[in-house]
Amino acid sequence: MTGRMLRGAVLAFALVLATYPLVWMVYTGLKTEQEILANIWSLPAQPRWANLAECWVSGQLGRAYLNSLVVGVVSGAVAVLIAAAAGYVFARLCFRGRQVLFYLFLLGMMIPVHATLVPLNRLLEGLGLRGTYLALIGPYVGFALPVSIYILRGFFEQMPRELEEAARLDGCSAFGVFWHVALPTARPALATVVIFNFVTMWNEFAFALTFLKGTHLRTLPLALYQFSDEAGMFVSKTSAAITLSVVPLLLVYFFAQKHIIRGLTAGAVKG
Repeated sequence: MTGRMLRGAVLAFALVLATYPLVWMVYTGLKTEQEILANIWSLPAQPRWANLAECWVSGQLGRAYLNSLVVGVVSGAVAVLIAAAAGYVFARLCFRGRQVLFYLFLLGMMIPVHATLVPLNRLLEGLGLRGTYLALIGPYVGFALPVSIYILRGFFEQMPRELEEAARLDGCSAFGVFWHVALPTARPALATVVIFNFVTMWNEFAFALTFLKGTHLRTLPLALYQFSDEAGMFVSKTSAAITLSVVPLLLVYFFAQKHIIRGLTAGAVKG
């Protein structure tokens, strides 16, 4: 009983540590700058909900939301389709150089993202893609593939071969087995990959700052950046804007948490 109470106390303390920054951000976004300067930790004397509306309009967050959704959804969809096909091939097909090619993909996880900014910028400029959606979609897909392939390969390796054999007996081609059997079976892992990549792309800042031009394609992290200037940061407006930006991520985690856990543990145990 004592051990259970101690474990519960530790978990409750961890919950407070994890959620308090989010709670602080929300109520700070409802305060005035004067209240924040007086006491940054105090609750607002009167919640100023107008802060949210002002940030939405002045920061053009609606357009930024749309840009982030377009880039995140398209990049995530392309990445998961390529990664699913590659993961299935690495898990199920035997060919010369399979392991070497797989490890070459994994090496992409070791490349520092910021080390590629200059060469990618020159490449995109030469192709005439800088300042377009493709300037973000291409790099996002490329950097999402290594970890996505790694997760999906682990899942496909654990998939019972009897399912494939039954599909082949029913006349399915190799592609048919992949499309009609493997992909539906891998839904937990696919959900994990999609969510992980979407959250990463939603929060990405360095590529968006470097590769985009003007304000019409500005993504949400760039829109949040404008709430600071040379004199410092507007804490209340920045907190309000960040509150608006994290709502989609909280909804995704809330509704898909079971899929995330199942997907991450799907290939963890060898049969």
